[in-house]
Amino acid sequence: MNFYQLDDRLPIGMESFVDIRRSGAIYVDKTRFLLMIARRRAFIVTRPRRFGKSTLQSTLEELFLHGVAPYDGHDSYFKGLAIEDQWQDEGQYLVLHLNFYELAFDCTTKAEFERSVIEKVVAFCHKHEIALPEKELTFGKLFVAMLEQLDYQELVLLVDEYDAPTLKYASDPEELAACKELLRSLFGSVKFHWDKFRCVFFTGITRYQDLGLGTAGNSFTDLTNNEDMAACCGYTRDELKQYFADHLRYAASVHAGCAPEEVSAAQIDALLDEMAAWYDGYSFDGEPHNKVFSTWSVLRFFSSRKASFEGYWSLEESLGLPQLLKLCLDRVDLPKLLTKLADGNGEISVSKDEFLQSSLVNPQANPYSLLCQTGYLTLSQPMAGSQFVQLNCPNKEIRLAFGKLVAWTLFNKKNFYSFEYTKEALEILSRHDPDELLTHFAHLFNVVPYDHFAVNRESLVAALISFHLFALGLKPRLEAVNNKGRADCIFDIPAHDLTIVFEYKFEESDNPAVWDSDLEKAIEQLRERDYGNNATSMRTVARFALIYCAAPSQRTIVRVGQESVFDRY
Repeated sequence: MNFYQLDDRLPIGMESFVDIRRSGAIYVDKTRFLLMIARRRAFIVTRPRRFGKSTLQSTLEELFLHGVAPYDGHDSYFKGLAIEDQWQDEGQYLVLHLNFYELAFDCTTKAEFERSVIEKVVAFCHKHEIALPEKELTFGKLFVAMLEQLDYQELVLLVDEYDAPTLKYASDPEELAACKELLRSLFGSVKFHWDKFRCVFFTGITRYQDLGLGTAGNSFTDLTNNEDMAACCGYTRDELKQYFADHLRYAASVHAGCAPEEVSAAQIDALLDEMAAWYDGYSFDGEPHNKVFSTWSVLRFFSSRKASFEGYWSLEESLGLPQLLKLCLDRVDLPKLLTKLADGNGEISVSKDEFLQSSLVNPQANPYSLLCQTGYLTLSQPMAGSQFVQLNCPNKEIRLAFGKLVAWTLFNKKNFYSFEYTKEALEILSRHDPDELLTHFAHLFNVVPYDHFAVNRESLVAALISFHLFALGLKPRLEAVNNKGRADCIFDIPAHDLTIVFEYKFEESDNPAVWDSDLEKAIEQLRERDYGNNATSMRTVARFALIYCAAPSQRTIVRVGQESVFDRY
């Protein structure tokens, strides 16, 4: 099978279960999770964007519309899937499937969104000949009027991205309150007309309690952190091996520089290990065996035809709605979060009470739960039996995306890392000239808004430069260790076959003589520890000492000294 045939099988941009099955694209069988959802109860499952929530909804829609038997002259789309022999319900139900993200997309106010939803419901009623009052009604009254015309358990209600309108208007108190009222009426209608529903299933980014809707939704069960549903979205390692075997072999051949038929099992496992470092690590119950890969990232990786790993998430497309992220970053202790996430090993501990409280509408709430909902953080341990929730960064891709977001936030310019700026910065780094580096990093720290991000310790200097390098597309390793100690930062510039080593010193004195003394000590430290020889595969290694002065008159990099530049071969 050649690459183009493999590419045709990737369900990129496909959310419809029927379209995936009809086209012959790969469908990772998640139907075992539908049995729990299809009980006569109301459920909510939240996941970051592009994790497969919409496909899960679409699969459930097909199940309730047509069951698992053949119809319209073709085989059931569930043929050969896990649920085929387990589904006993032969009824065909009315399925109202609403995608609030799509319905709110072009709306500028809650009133426009409500009209969009009303039009969708009215069209559904006309299709199924459900009588409605002729007078104009609000969404809540229209929805109740529809329910009153239905028989016992006749309706299946599926709402995808149910929280989209509240996230869109989160910074506008008046519009947010109006959207919350609409959602409250929807949840209340389900609660007080429960006999009309066969199944109710909502998906979104934020949990029900995040929205502060009160008791209207207390008939819903939130399965977000349920162990049995932990892998309902995203791909497990076993699923990658089962469903993407040909893609793994092809990608491994690209990385190894050999023909696909020459790839060994060990090379495939090595590829999976590196993919896991970049795209795995999401845990929604804290159990290691239930970790999943980002669906979008895996599909983009397999379609890239490259022998390198990249970050495919972007602020607009994959980490949740920009407004939600802005809300998180306005509330979070950014320096603390930066130092925790900079090396990929930091863990954040939050009390369970704080983690579970309403956080979207409460400015005093802990923002880490929202960062967890958007995919920046994930559970590192199970929540059960503990008073605290442990969170960490899922993988390298998120640290890269977070670096870009932090840079945009700190410099108050989304276009700070324009193509031109990034190209110029990489050229400066590749020339490894101390004077140019001093100017470059001094400018970087000079534009940091100190009131929002007080650089008052060495770890923050390291974190800020690290995320700056991430935003340039580089992959810094912090506190890289060899047998003689550790370097504060090591990173490669492959295009120039170059490794750069940084050693930082933090100084509060504004005396230049003290800076010079610190510089000498840092250079001697670099010389004694001999970094670079066994920390890189690049040909050239350049080692520098950077002195940061925290005195109010400075607050920037004031010295850059070069220890050595040498070729390893």
